[in-house]
Amino acid sequence: MLPTTHNFMHQLIEQTVQVGDVTVDGTTANGINTRFLATRVGQSGRVLSYTATKDNANAAAASLFMSGLSERVTLLGKTIDRQFTTELGHQTQARIAIFDYSSTAQNEQDRPIDYLDQIDRVLPRLTHGGLLIVQFSQTPSDWEAFMDTLLAADYKQAAYLTETTQAYLIERI
Repeated sequence: MLPTTHNFMHQLIEQTVQVGDVTVDGTTANGINTRFLATRVGQSGRVLSYTATKDNANAAAASLFMSGLSERVTLLGKTIDRQFTTELGHQTQARIAIFDYSSTAQNEQDRPIDYLDQIDRVLPRLTHGGLLIVQFSQTPSDWEAFMDTLLAADYKQAAYLTETTQAYLIERI
C-alpha cells in the first residue's frame, strides 16, 4: 500500500530531523505539522511556526499547550517576511521547512500571492542536507517555473504525487 503524501512527509521528517534541530512550519494552518515537528526536535530544539490568521494561531497555541509542546514552538501570527532571518537567528539554519497548501492541512485556499518569495527566504537558510517540503492539492502554474530556476549544483529535487496531493521536495546540497 502506498503511503499518503501526509504519511510520506512525516516519514521524511522522522528520518531527517534530530533532537536539537531548528525547523520551520511556514503554513501552520491546523497545526498538525507544527505539533509533529515539535515532537521530533525534543526539548533542546525549536520550531518556528507561521500562521496568517488569528483563528489558526489560537487553535495551534491551544493544541500545543494541551500536548505539552508549547515551549518548543515559537508561534508567529504572520507570514514569512524580511524579518525571517532575525526570527530564525542570524547564525541559525533550519533542518527542515514545510509549506503545506493541501487539503490535509486544511490550508489549500490560504496560499498567499507571495508564497514563492517566502520560499526564497527559507531555502538559503536550510542546513546542507536540509529539506524543503511543499505540498499542494493543486499545483500552481508558477511552481514549475520556480523549480526550474534552482541550480542543480545547489539543490536536488524530487516529487511524490498521489491522486489528491502533490509533495515537492528540495534538498539543499
